Amino acid sequence: MYKILQLNNIAEEGINAFSGSNYHIGLSVDNPDGIILRSHNMHEMNISNSLKCIGRAGSGVNNIPIEEMANKAIPVFNAPGANANAVKELVIASILIAARNINKAINYVDDIKNSASLKSDIEKGKKQYVGYELPNKTIGVIGLGAIGVKVANTCLDLGMNVIGFDPMMTVENAWELKPGIEKANSIKDILKVVDIITLHIPMTTSTEKFIDSDEISFMKKDSVIINLSREGIVNTEAILNALNSNDLKNYVTDFPSKELIDNPNVINMPHLGASTNEAEVKCAVMAAESIKSFLEYGNIINAVNFPNVYIPYNNEKRLCITNKNIPNIVGQFTTCLGKSGININDLSHKNLDQIGYTILIIDKPPEQNIIDEISNIEGVIKITSIG
Repeated sequence: MYKILQLNNIAEEGINAFSGSNYHIGLSVDNPDGIILRSHNMHEMNISNSLKCIGRAGSGVNNIPIEEMANKAIPVFNAPGANANAVKELVIASILIAARNINKAINYVDDIKNSASLKSDIEKGKKQYVGYELPNKTIGVIGLGAIGVKVANTCLDLGMNVIGFDPMMTVENAWELKPGIEKANSIKDILKVVDIITLHIPMTTSTEKFIDSDEISFMKKDSVIINLSREGIVNTEAILNALNSNDLKNYVTDFPSKELIDNPNVINMPHLGASTNEAEVKCAVMAAESIKSFLEYGNIINAVNFPNVYIPYNNEKRLCITNKNIPNIVGQFTTCLGKSGININDLSHKNLDQIGYTILIIDKPPEQNIIDEISNIEGVIKITSIG
C-alpha cells in the first residue's frame, strides 16, 4: 500500500484519485511514500526517508525545496496549465478594471451611498472615472507559457495590439499563438510601446525584480502593470515611486502588502489567480495522477526538477534509475544487464540539468546482486525495480 500525506485542503476529486486498496491518504501519515500539497511551506519540514515523490496541486513550487529533493532522488510534480484559464480570465478582468477605473468608481459609490442627493452626485462624480476602450490599445505579454498564450490570444480577440516576449518559448506554445501577435526580441522593445504589460514568468534568481525602476523608465506615463505571477518579479519600491510621481497609472497585483494597500492607484487582490473551483479540481487531479504514475510505474510526468520520462505500462518488468548527468552512464546500465542475460525490450533516458532518469523495460526481474551492481555504478543515486 502507498501512503500519501496531504498537507493542505485538496479538491475532493484529487483525493478520490487515491481511492482503492493500494492507497491510504490522510492529513497525518507517518513515513509517507508521497506528499500532495498546495501552499504548505516545506522548506523547514523534516523529510522522511520513505518519501518518493511530491505533487503540487498548482503551478508554482516556491514553497518546496526543489534542488534538495532532486539530490534525494525525489521528483516534484506540478500542474502546468491546469489553472491557465482561471488566471487568464482574471488578467482580462484586471485589464478592464484598470482601463475603466472600475475599482475607484465602485469605491466612490460606496462613499456617497448615504448622500441625500445620490443621483445627482453619481452624475457629477462619474466624470472622474472616464476610461478607455481596449481596441487598438497595446498590451505586452511577458512570458508565453500556457497562461501567457491564452492571455495573448484573448487580448487579440478583444481588438488589442498584442506583443509577446519569451526567449524560452516552446515550439508547442508557439503553435498555439494566433496570427497577428507580434513577438519582440527584447523586453525594452515592448516597454516603449505598450499601454499595459502583464507578467507570466516564474520566480527565479534571474527573474527577481524583473520589472525595476530602469524598466519602468521606458514605459508611458499612463501605463498599467499587471502582476498575477509572483510577488518578487516586481520591485515594489520602484512601483510605488513610479505611481507617486505619476510615471505609472496603475499597478494590479495578486500579492498585496501594507505599502501597496495604502496606495489608491494599486489594485490589490488576495491571490485569486487560480481560485476557481474548476482550476482547483484540475490542479489536484493532475498532481495526483503524476504521483500515481510515478509510484506505480516509475513514469515522470510534469516534474520541475526531473526530466519527463514516460513509457506506457503494459504489465512488464522495469528498472527506474535516477542518476547524475554524466557520460556513458546508460551504457553501463545496459552492459550490466546484458552480462546477466537480461534483455532490454525498451528504454527511455533523459537529462535535466544535473539529474538523469532512465526507464528500462526488461524481460525478467533482476537478481539482487544485479541491482546492487547497478547501484554501485558511479553517478547512480537511486534504483527502483517495478513488476
